[in-house]
Amino acid sequence: MWRNMYRRTALPRKMMWRGMPNMQDEMDFLLGGTRGPNRNSFPAINSWLNDEGIFITAEVPGVAPESIDILIEGETLTLNGTRNDEELPDGVKFHRRERGRGDFNRTFELPFRVDVDSVEATFTNGLLRLLLPRVPEEKPRKIEVKSVN
Repeated sequence: MWRNMYRRTALPRKMMWRGMPNMQDEMDFLLGGTRGPNRNSFPAINSWLNDEGIFITAEVPGVAPESIDILIEGETLTLNGTRNDEELPDGVKFHRRERGRGDFNRTFELPFRVDVDSVEATFTNGLLRLLLPRVPEEKPRKIEVKSVN
């Protein structure tokens, strides 16, 4: 009897947990975390490094290249920019909106100082590519060992 009464008053199983991911993201944000969508994660980046420098790619779909600012100060790289809203025809409203919009700011600590005059930045199909060479005095150098007799 109790079982049947519970089923009649409860939400359908698929609807019961529908809002849980959003609630988890909001609680995490309130408690100082960075787990949720667009919480310090835009643009998403990958980076590789070698003895010559560091190579970074940043996904910036929907962002015009002229609205991206790249700032390097000491060993800190900052990417700033704006992703504008989509223009909708009159009388149309969103059914679902998941992509972020507005200003973004992302800062990264680099593992070494960068030769700012030699930085290369290219933009293709929503992918920003940065080549950040090390300053010459910080490049690893092989030290020759001399034999003394």
